[in-house]
Formats: sequence, structure tokens, C-alpha cells
Amino acid sequence: MSYHYEATSEFINSIAEVDTLTTLASSDDENRTLFLKLSVVSLVTKFQVFVEKVLDEFRYSINGKQSGKLPLYMKMNAIKLSVLDGNALMNIKSYSEFSEEKKEKIVKYLNSISFILDDTKEIEESFMFKTKFPLGKTGKTELVDLFSQIDGDPSPFDKFDKDDFNKLDSVLQTRHLIIHQDRFIGTEATVKDSVVFLKNLVEYIDGYIFSKVPE
Repeated sequence: MSYHYEATSEFINSIAEVDTLTTLASSDDENRTLFLKLSVVSLVTKFQVFVEKVLDEFRYSINGKQSGKLPLYMKMNAIKLSVLDGNALMNIKSYSEFSEEKKEKIVKYLNSISFILDDTKEIEESFMFKTKFPLGKTGKTELVDLFSQIDGDPSPFDKFDKDDFNKLDSVLQTRHLIIHQDRFIGTEATVKDSVVFLKNLVEYIDGYIFSKVPE
């Protein structure tokens, strides 16, 4: 099966490593729990890497696109991120003196957000878009937020099986408990279920995000 993003192909190919760890767990009673723990941590880490890389690939794909082709939400969100990150225009309130250098910094910032004024402005590298997917006890809300920033859709995973999507927090929590409390009560079957679930979710994301690329 072919995919739209390199990140997707890499994830699909890499989960063979998780299958290997699960197989080793089944054939080594002494180290069974260790191999299962490693398989869960490896699987979730691969998913985190996938999410961040596929968002990076999407972000790269909009470089050179005319601003008018992008959803208003994405453009407004980029400006919001630049404000949260701090910028030269905001820093003017702390200036005790003004200089040509400070003026140039402000001009540079204003140019970086001029896409909001000019629909023909081509999107540049400075356009801000979140790609980091922090892992914790949960992550479903964080994942939704990352994909909602494309066009403001509050439910980007509505077309993915709702009951399945609710498994995400459980899988992430399993990884969290292994790392922080060395707790694990799963089996080969639960690990294999998690592999199938995340594979299906990754394939859904591949199609969803590709459908959002501006023409």
C-alpha cells in the first residue's frame, strides 16, 4: 500500500520491530515482561515521531503557496503562535531607546505576518505551525489540537472510529506507567491490539492531512 507521506511509510515499516519484541516475549518466559514493556515504549515512541514528522511534512508542503489558498484559521493561528512566542513588535514596550537595528527587527516581523494582508503573498519558512507532540499520561486532546490548527475543525478524528480513538489515552498511559512507575499488566494480545490500533490511526492521519493540503 502506498502512502502520501514518508513519515507514514517509516512508521508502517518500523512496527515490524515491535512485532519482533512481542515474539521474543512469547518465547522467553524469564524476560517476557521486559520484552513486552520494551514493545509498548517502542511503539508509542514511533507514533510520537510519526505525528511530529507528518506535521513537519505538511508544514513544508505549504511553503510557496499563496496565502489566499490557506484557511483563515491556519493563518490566524500562525499569528497567535508568533505572539505567544514573543516578537519584536511586542518587545517595543521595553525599549528605552530606539535604533535602526530595532526598527529592522520590527519590519522583519511585520513582513513575516504580511500573509494576513495579502492573499498573493507566498508562505515562507517563518510561518508558524505547531508540530511537537508531547507525551504524558494522556495525549488525545493534544493530538486533536495539533490537527485542529489546520482549519479549526474541532473534531478532526470524527471519521475515525470513536471507540477506537478513545483507546489512545489508554495506550499512552500504559507507556507512561512503564517509564515512571515500572508498572505493566498487559499481554502479547494487548500489545498486538495496540499495534493494530495505532497502525489504523496512522493511516487515517495520512489520508486526513493530505486532504487538507492547499491546491
